[in-house]
Amino acid sequence: MTPAETIAAIDVGNSAIKVALANTSELLAGAVNSSAPDDALRYQTFPLDQPQWDKQVCRWVQQQTGRSEVSWRVSTVNHAASRPLHDAVCGCWESAPSTAGGPRQVDWRHLSSHDVPLQIRVDAPEKVGIDRLLSAYAASNRFDPPLVVVDAGSAVTVDCVRPSPDAPPVFVGGAILPGIRLQHAALVTGTEGLQQATLETAPDGTGAMAPATNTRQAIRLGVLAAVVGGVERLAREYAGLSPSCHAHENGDADGAFRIVLSGGDAATISPYMRAQHELVPNLVCLGILDLAIRQCQFAPSGLE
Repeated sequence: MTPAETIAAIDVGNSAIKVALANTSELLAGAVNSSAPDDALRYQTFPLDQPQWDKQVCRWVQQQTGRSEVSWRVSTVNHAASRPLHDAVCGCWESAPSTAGGPRQVDWRHLSSHDVPLQIRVDAPEKVGIDRLLSAYAASNRFDPPLVVVDAGSAVTVDCVRPSPDAPPVFVGGAILPGIRLQHAALVTGTEGLQQATLETAPDGTGAMAPATNTRQAIRLGVLAAVVGGVERLAREYAGLSPSCHAHENGDADGAFRIVLSGGDAATISPYMRAQHELVPNLVCLGILDLAIRQCQFAPSGLE
């Protein structure tokens, strides 16, 4: 099978779909240690509350790729969104002639835990969200474990990746807590008199957490403190449970594991973090593309 000209990495979340496009030859040429080169990628985000978001995805990909053949590799935690997206893609691509002049067959594949080359040491590996595994895989390709991989979206996942000698890194699970917007919504709907607070970062850029002087700011401060405090506490706890992982070598000065922060709310959380961390947008999409690189390196005839 000849590799498609373009790989579309699709991250279907609960509130938005993120798309990363890569030219296959440029992706393989620029790969470093099986990691996708960020400067060769094109990104776009499509909120699911926008009308005709599925058609917007198709139009954007068509504008970016023209008539080139596309391999769609999909991570989904929201099948209610991935199903209509698949239908829209099939409708758009199968109705258009291929570069060879014949009808197109849509190359669409949902990824699962079996596709991710990590050791997954949890009770039920097949039930772990594929987005968590892909983020962990992408992070471990860019930074040496031990790692705490944080995906700050509708939910905030705080996962631990440990090193393994002469074997793939080990995903040992983690924690899931409600994200910024879920916590806001809970306060607003569950408490009389509270209003939705704004979500932007501190205007002075310092990330200071001074006492709030009005209700809106107090909600915002409390939610941010809960998320940031939870992430940093968990990072310390994970490190404390793994003395053999040499956290000081790859983590911060107080021995916590290196934190890799991603997700739609990562830029909001980052200024408030006191622990050293790496801000890496679009980890899920990067993980998908890393898998594509790995597969092409092991099977040069193309993607399966």
